[in-house]
Amino acid sequence: MPGLDSGSLMPPGKPRTPQDKVTAANKPTPAGAAASSLSHSSAGGGGKSTGTNAGASGGKSGGKDSGPGSKPPTLHLYNLLSRMPGPRNFAVRIFMFSFIGTQLPLFALLLYVLMNVELTAEVLTTFSIVLIAALLGSASTVVALMAYAEPVGAISRAMQNYSEEGYEPDLPEGYSDEIGELMANTQGALKKLHTMIHSMHELTIRDELTGLYNRRFFVEQAEQLLSRANRYGEPLTLIFVDMDNFKQVNDQFSHLVGDQTLRQVATLMSDTARGSDLTARLGGDEFVIVFPNTPLIRAIHLCERLRASIEKYDWSPLLQGMVPTMSIGVAEAQKEDTVDALIDRADANLHKAKKEGRNQVIE
Repeated sequence: MPGLDSGSLMPPGKPRTPQDKVTAANKPTPAGAAASSLSHSSAGGGGKSTGTNAGASGGKSGGKDSGPGSKPPTLHLYNLLSRMPGPRNFAVRIFMFSFIGTQLPLFALLLYVLMNVELTAEVLTTFSIVLIAALLGSASTVVALMAYAEPVGAISRAMQNYSEEGYEPDLPEGYSDEIGELMANTQGALKKLHTMIHSMHELTIRDELTGLYNRRFFVEQAEQLLSRANRYGEPLTLIFVDMDNFKQVNDQFSHLVGDQTLRQVATLMSDTARGSDLTARLGGDEFVIVFPNTPLIRAIHLCERLRASIEKYDWSPLLQGMVPTMSIGVAEAQKEDTVDALIDRADANLHKAKKEGRNQVIE
């Protein structure tokens, strides 16, 4: 079964790269998920601590670090200057104010000298030297401001790209000044946020016991895959899988062993499924797989391979004296099919497989 790029709940078996794209397309917007998460954290900040970190941050107040309930810093001067008219680029604004405060008085003085002093060769030479020095100083100021503006612009673009598109930032590292620390802190914070959002997303789409996709996510993705198959005239096959006499495993060995058995079955299904396939646990001992762009004959071959892998697996360390088997119902999508109709046909074939002796594939 396909897996995702990172996170705490990875499905058993080998990762499935193509399915990552399907999952990534359904990831929550980082800005929205972050807001929800931060709201949740803020709501819990005034209650009991649930871990050592929470206890540390929710303890004594009055320290240098800001904590829950602390007020944001008041930027008096920035608030004043930001309201003044001018370009949006902060480096240009800094240069503008620097020029007005330092260079403009100098040019005014030079202009006064030109208008009120006899223009001898010595005066013109002095005037030229001072003017060139002022221009060189202005040019060096512009270069320095542009250099220091680059990391701030990179941080701004990284924040915007992450907020709008969910792109994980890749800011330069290794700088020790305050702007370098700002880039490093921004990079670390966004990566932690990305990991947290991904983990939260995984919790919403994975079956807790097996790590396979859950029923809700399966239905959403199956509808998209079926819509694509109908649009482009591609074959698509769905199989419905049910363990044979699985109640005996729970009754004879315990529900804990039954859960371990289901996890191993999920692993074997993941190993059999391809990267583009969609595998899920519907509940209990029922599983389902969608084979996109796969005709019925090819799907039956994959089903037989899956059924044989369950039957041939060495279950003796877990189930002494018992070999679990599975019955599989197969249904190929027809034109204008729906997911419910496809599942119903596969389920009907599954019941037929049960009636005809179990441990077989029926289409």
